[in-house]
Amino acid sequence: MKKIIFLFIIITPLISFAQQPKMNLKLIGGTNSNSYVYKVEDVKSDFFLGWQLGAGVRVIKRKAFIEFDGVFQNYGTSVNLFEDSILNLDGQLDIRIRALEFPFTMGYVPVKTPFFKWFLYGGLVNKFSLNGRYTFLGEEGKFKPGDFDLHFYNLSARFGTQVDVAMFNFDFNYNIGVTNGIKNKARTNIHNLQFSVGLLF
Repeated sequence: MKKIIFLFIIITPLISFAQQPKMNLKLIGGTNSNSYVYKVEDVKSDFFLGWQLGAGVRVIKRKAFIEFDGVFQNYGTSVNLFEDSILNLDGQLDIRIRALEFPFTMGYVPVKTPFFKWFLYGGLVNKFSLNGRYTFLGEEGKFKPGDFDLHFYNLSARFGTQVDVAMFNFDFNYNIGVTNGIKNKARTNIHNLQFSVGLLF
């Protein structure tokens, strides 16, 4: 009887420890592409390329996980302005849009080994537009989101997958805007693709 009690005392903490959630801290860096699709006839979509940096917290318990990240995003494009009799402009205009993103996601872990893990997830992204920058004829300046009819806040739905290989994390996700992308009566959907590489702690 004493042996059974002793084994119970030893095994119970080990079982409880095995069921404890595991938390990872992540440093994130990667690339993104953004498309502004206007629901207006004969109006072409705007396409922007950029990069992102951030950090996050991920908690795994058995086959489920949740994650919260904070990411700085920078993307833009270059536009050639030809000489115009009214505007009197001629040159290349470089535009950089900046934003803070706070995604909250949850999902399922189909494969879970000590060396390799595979994740499937979905969630919501809260996006806050910051002051952007432009460069024209060697001169730099700033612009507010409202100057380009951008909302300060946007909400997006996110779907993605990621894998862990040892201490490295590789993440690919797709985001589609829930709210209207610009301050305009015409519907504008924002489509965003991101690829990130993370370091786990």
